[in-house]
Amino acid sequence: MLDATIYSHHMFVCGDLNYRIRFGENSVNNKNNNKEGGDTGEEHPDNGSHFDQALKLVEQEKWDELNAGDELAMALKKKECLVGFETLPCNFPPTFKVAREKGYVYNEKRTPSYTDRILWKSTEGMEGTVTPFLYEPCPDFITSDHKPIRGGFRVKMNKGPMKQTIPTSPTINDDRQFHLLVSDIKCTDLPIMDNELMGGLADPYVLFVSSPKGLLFDKAWPSTRVIYRNLNPIWDEDIHLTLNHEACGEGANATSALSLAGNMIYMVVMDYDQTSGDDIIGSVALNLKDLCSQLKFTKSHDGKKKNHLRQSVNFKEAQGIQRTTLSRPILRNGQECGMLECTVVSAYLVPGEVKSFLKIAGKVRSAKFRNAKERILASFR
Repeated sequence: MLDATIYSHHMFVCGDLNYRIRFGENSVNNKNNNKEGGDTGEEHPDNGSHFDQALKLVEQEKWDELNAGDELAMALKKKECLVGFETLPCNFPPTFKVAREKGYVYNEKRTPSYTDRILWKSTEGMEGTVTPFLYEPCPDFITSDHKPIRGGFRVKMNKGPMKQTIPTSPTINDDRQFHLLVSDIKCTDLPIMDNELMGGLADPYVLFVSSPKGLLFDKAWPSTRVIYRNLNPIWDEDIHLTLNHEACGEGANATSALSLAGNMIYMVVMDYDQTSGDDIIGSVALNLKDLCSQLKFTKSHDGKKKNHLRQSVNFKEAQGIQRTTLSRPILRNGQECGMLECTVVSAYLVPGEVKSFLKIAGKVRSAKFRNAKERILASFR
């Protein structure tokens, strides 16, 4: 259901991406030498001047000026591809198009370019845990008109020093569970998913998916209702999610410490289809560790630590709950497919505290769509 760019904690993309160097251009112009997705062998009209300019910069080792014309860097900056991915600048000679011999002897019919690349992306809440320490070409490779690129990366793991557990260090035998209340959900600028005969719009709903699966899945994934024929849907319903904390355990041992590191909730925006399977519009990743990082714990009268809720209208005065307001791009296959906004209120509760939590959560979350008139007007926006 989820593409690898969303579901993976860390993802690396490497290969011949066929992006070229263009001088004096502010937009990607890859079609000149990339028709129908391949190198046509045709000479660019301005290739002579481009080749001379690029070769001079290579000889002078002015890597910054060469990188300034890099089409991939332009596309990443404009979010035209591989949204959220990072790459390093190429502080070395262009790897294309070269003679099949050691070193860099360039084909004069092509502008020397950085077509061979390595990019990476970390999921929500794990940014900064990948550190590159090597990024260089292999100049002695002689069996292709490209020089391959190699890279080295250090990846900080979820376990060990980075592991974050609930402040009370509970075990999975604890009778408390995580509760999330998701409200004020809305999407904007969704893509058209239906043909003109079906209205030329979309019929969106939001599916809540977890990793690991056992956190949320119980015969089916929770979801909102479908809003028909709308590219800017607003849901006036609240979604209460109870997470199975046994799925957070670090091992099969029932006394394992409860760990949030690496546990994810995905809000998957779907397009309902009456005649075939529903289509994925895109997804937003939520890191459970971030959603619960500010939960407060106090000691009860019997000396045991427990999550304590106070009946308070002011969220800042309420103990044991966390309110998170989100505004994130909806992503699919490395491209943005609209925006998603919502409010998530979280708590870690024993069964008897759930009713109080839902009352408090109802008071601290946004009241933007609580007014009936507001809801009616919003449906026509």
